[in-house]
Amino acid sequence: MDRLSCMQAFVSVVEAGGFSEAARRLKVSKALVSKQVGQLEDSLGVRLLHRTTRRVSPSSNGRAYYEQCRPLLDELNALDASLRSRDRDLVGELRITAPTTYAEMHVMPVISAYAKAYPQVRIQLDLTDRFVNLVEERIDLAIRIGKLEESSLVSRRIGETRMYLCASPHYLVSNGMPQGLNELQAHACIIDSNHPDGNGWRLRDAQGEQAIKVDDHIQVNNAGAARELAVSGNGIGLLPSFAVDRDIANGRLQRVLPQYSTEPIGIYALYLHRKHLSPKVRSLLDMLTG
Repeated sequence: MDRLSCMQAFVSVVEAGGFSEAARRLKVSKALVSKQVGQLEDSLGVRLLHRTTRRVSPSSNGRAYYEQCRPLLDELNALDASLRSRDRDLVGELRITAPTTYAEMHVMPVISAYAKAYPQVRIQLDLTDRFVNLVEERIDLAIRIGKLEESSLVSRRIGETRMYLCASPHYLVSNGMPQGLNELQAHACIIDSNHPDGNGWRLRDAQGEQAIKVDDHIQVNNAGAARELAVSGNGIGLLPSFAVDRDIANGRLQRVLPQYSTEPIGIYALYLHRKHLSPKVRSLLDMLTG
């Protein structure tokens, strides 16, 4: 028995003065209203309504029960209205997690615009390269880069990136430009340990994919740190395009063996539920994909 629905049916019958009108107001069948009131009476062990062929009226117990039910239902309706208004007006807390470098370079402008557009939303942004458990850490939306594991999470693709071989012009002048992948083994290489293959780089050109194991001269666990080391002339890095496109454009970095790159790597927004998605999350998704 759904006690709340039964209470609502009973209150509607008392206020409408009959089952037919109560059913019309509730937009359900008269038979269902009658069944729900009967279930309520059975569960309480008392008669709540006197029924005659002409009218329906509350018993003394029914009147007392009605006077206690009505304020409870009013409070529940007020709570529902408050939550709907809360979501409509976009207020409350929004918890987000994203990879550090990608967030610093590409998510922060969106977060800034979102905060200005919805000043009543309290934003908590966790920048980390680890995979956060959305349920355990109460995260509303996560941004992840790379192949997604099978899970119950809902995902939306918001972009893509590729991995490029890059080095500073100073490093290449001092150490020479490699002419083939096999020559990378003679160079100092910068490894981002977040990359699934570590120092076993897989790259493809028009002829297909090749794999090569390189010297892990320096290893870090952050794309931004790897980029900074490459810009500073410490070696050749296999770096995401989202982190180095600006440096390549302004000459701080130069692509090495530019005919090689990786397959496109997806960038995704993940969240817990598709149904009844919070307007706060939906608005952020729209801005991330807009």
